Amino acid sequence: MIEMGFRVDLTRAIFLLSVMGLALMSGCSDDRRWPWQDAKPVHLVLDGTARAGSEPMLLLGDDFEPMADPAFVLIKRDLYDCQGMVAPWFQQMLVAELNYLATKDKLQQITEPICLLMVDKGAGPKEGRFSVHFYQDAHELKECAINHRCKIARNVSLVLKNELVFRSYFLSDFKREKFFQHCVTPDDMWIPNTTCYEIQ
Repeated sequence: MIEMGFRVDLTRAIFLLSVMGLALMSGCSDDRRWPWQDAKPVHLVLDGTARAGSEPMLLLGDDFEPMADPAFVLIKRDLYDCQGMVAPWFQQMLVAELNYLATKDKLQQITEPICLLMVDKGAGPKEGRFSVHFYQDAHELKECAINHRCKIARNVSLVLKNELVFRSYFLSDFKREKFFQHCVTPDDMWIPNTTCYEIQ
């Protein structure tokens, strides 16, 4: 899991550095446009996928702390089994959206994946404190978390803005060096090629 976190953080850093480079090259022009500003949001409709349920998305206390014990405790992050922590309807929705985005990005889909909730101890809810990670099977989880041989990444950071939850997706194929980021708003509007941190 440490390797996965490192790769994801490194990719996010490269993305931010690229944005800074664009800013420097374009000077101080007021006409500057970022790539996601020209992307037209698309209403994401997935037939047969529930968008809400009787259970909350995450089982959290009033202090935004998980109401369960972690399965693994790391220095900067705690990992929780999604069972009992992430609502089944929410897990199914995230997997459906991940597979939809994977198809758009020409990446493989995942079926009946293993789910882990990652809690970043140093971040707040507005900074992506909670992220849900999916693995195709126990072998992939072992290879990535223990042997540090991650083939793919399928995860979503939950970003709190104005008391609403945005879904910031990260998908990758490390062998092919393919990395994709997408944002889905609380009203299910898909904004491609950006993170939800950038959306106003």
